[in-house]
Amino acid sequence: MLELYHEYLVKKGKSPHTIKNYISDLMQFQKWFEESTGEQFSPGKITEIDVRSYRSYLINIRQLKPSSIKRKLEAIRKFLDWTVKQDIISKNPAKEVEAPASVTLPPRSLSEKEFLRLRRSFYKEGNERDIAIFEVLANTGIRVSELCSLKLSDVQISERKGKLIVRYGKGQKYREVPLNSDARKALNEYLKSRADENNERLFLGERGPLTPSGVFRIIKRYARDAGVEVSPHQLRHTFARRLLQSGADIVTVQQILGHANLNTTAVYLKPDYAEQEEAVEKISKLHL
Repeated sequence: MLELYHEYLVKKGKSPHTIKNYISDLMQFQKWFEESTGEQFSPGKITEIDVRSYRSYLINIRQLKPSSIKRKLEAIRKFLDWTVKQDIISKNPAKEVEAPASVTLPPRSLSEKEFLRLRRSFYKEGNERDIAIFEVLANTGIRVSELCSLKLSDVQISERKGKLIVRYGKGQKYREVPLNSDARKALNEYLKSRADENNERLFLGERGPLTPSGVFRIIKRYARDAGVEVSPHQLRHTFARRLLQSGADIVTVQQILGHANLNTTAVYLKPDYAEQEEAVEKISKLHL
């Protein structure tokens, strides 16, 4: 059953990362269901009580954050919606099961000090490709999957301006992303040293085009050298916050990031934990 659902998600154009998370969440639910009920997993056997019990298990036993529980319940709900459309079941038993309430905090991003330390670690080693990867991620906010899909023809650079063409963003959406001087300079230096002229992909590894996991390993290696905890996607979060802090309006940031919903972008306007901590600390310095 999950194999058929996997095929459906691929046909719908969901990203590999999204599909991986959905299937992983469903397999965890399947394992819990079979261990809890002693029955073989089947959509027709799932009741609302089962879904509510699973939610309690996630809250009380696994002690997951509300956001994680919401994602897992959403994966179950969408899967069962699909089974309803396939006439496998007549009603979705997860439809009325709500996730626990949570306060939406902005995604974790690097502080300015962490960002500069990470940037320095890339330039200290001097690898043109890796520097270009960092500067593109840090100055455009594109997703790592979008970075790996870029072709040479998707990079357009002149002396004073440039842009990246993201042909298949999230939801298969096309957008054009401006390149600032840091990104343009890094890309130009990389393109001069790029050896394989026969491969149309922009970023290459030893065995061909770079993959998201390859980019992840590159970022992690430099992050360790800099003493910073970061992932490629956190560079996207950092870009969004830095852009807003520089005075860019939220609609502009939404368009650059490729968010379908303005509310997704608005989360970056909220103070992160470090900023909240700093605000509270100021109270102790007040003289009454």
